[in-house]
Amino acid sequence: MALLLVVLPFMPSCTQVNVNIGPEPQVELKLEVPNSRLGKAAGSQFVYVSASADWELSVVYEGEAEGWISLSPSSGNACEGQGILFKWESNSSQELRAAQLVLICEDATATAKINQAGTGGSSAGSEIKSDPVPGWLELPAIDDENLYFITHDMTVGTTYSGRNYSIYYDADNLISRWVAYPLNKGLISSGSRTDAWGFDPKIPADKQPALFSGFRNASDGRRYDRGHQLPSADRLQKEANEATFYGTNMTPQLSDLNQKCWASLESAVRSWSYSFDTLYVVTGADVRGARDYCTDNYGRKVTIPTGYYKVLLGYKKGGQFAGMASTGGYTGIAFYFDHKSYTDSRETIMGQAMSIDALEDDLEIDFFVNLPSKIGATFAAKVESTVDNWWYKK
Repeated sequence: MALLLVVLPFMPSCTQVNVNIGPEPQVELKLEVPNSRLGKAAGSQFVYVSASADWELSVVYEGEAEGWISLSPSSGNACEGQGILFKWESNSSQELRAAQLVLICEDATATAKINQAGTGGSSAGSEIKSDPVPGWLELPAIDDENLYFITHDMTVGTTYSGRNYSIYYDADNLISRWVAYPLNKGLISSGSRTDAWGFDPKIPADKQPALFSGFRNASDGRRYDRGHQLPSADRLQKEANEATFYGTNMTPQLSDLNQKCWASLESAVRSWSYSFDTLYVVTGADVRGARDYCTDNYGRKVTIPTGYYKVLLGYKKGGQFAGMASTGGYTGIAFYFDHKSYTDSRETIMGQAMSIDALEDDLEIDFFVNLPSKIGATFAAKVESTVDNWWYKK
């Protein structure tokens, strides 16, 4: 019997599942775990069971730490893709802890390894491993063998469990070249900023910046903030917000830019998102010509970007504004800011606006690479080559 490993819509790719079947397999069995590498904070997700007979799901802990995972329900009857609520407690120790989920159905067994980071570092092991690339609309082209594609998931209340954001990570410069994510009023949610500065659990701790107390020792002597690429305010549900404080979501950003004009652009993006079913966002850091650096809390050099950009693709079913009726419900815009201070005004922000095509030509990056397959090459070209007046009026 072949085990099919399925990637669910709006979920990061599933962990590898090991299956041991008896000499005369009689049942169909499948266990899917969207995120098997957990951060240190408490959280939850759904894991999925498919079985052709009665089944039981249990936890086998490795090491001394036990009881930090709960499953509901932990047993059931024949099913196809039943969601099991998998919760885990925070890990207050410095050490990584591990467990195995064990699914049993008659003569078949499926297992999945779970790792959780401790306060001292990441759960990712010693090497960076890219995740499989899904077909999400917010993603740019992923074509640089020197960069790593990593996804993070989230659960928002009882209405959403799926992707939080994706990064294209540059281990040489210790920053993400871009962060891509969906945005709407439901994902912004409610809550508050957690300031849960920590390591990205999917990247080894020695290959990412340690930023618990901010950037230090800028080579040009200026002051730099820990600038979010996915803003904290875009994810105010607790666990989702904590994930925005991973060091891999940060770059050294001038305080005058981060706290003024760039923050105003972020606020405008959130406001625009309320007009769409989904606003797909790419925030990126430009390192072309970069010479300066800050150090992290361990003294490692983190490149200071020379510029920043945001690229937006808005979708509304049956959209009646921004010429969307002729583009399948989509409209787009892009922004580029040199890494310097700007006057904090709407006029300044919109003065940095351009078409997606124009930014693609400048940066040599293909944004929203999956859009043509969604609406066709002709409509996609129109979306990316024009900027509708709606963006300036809204």
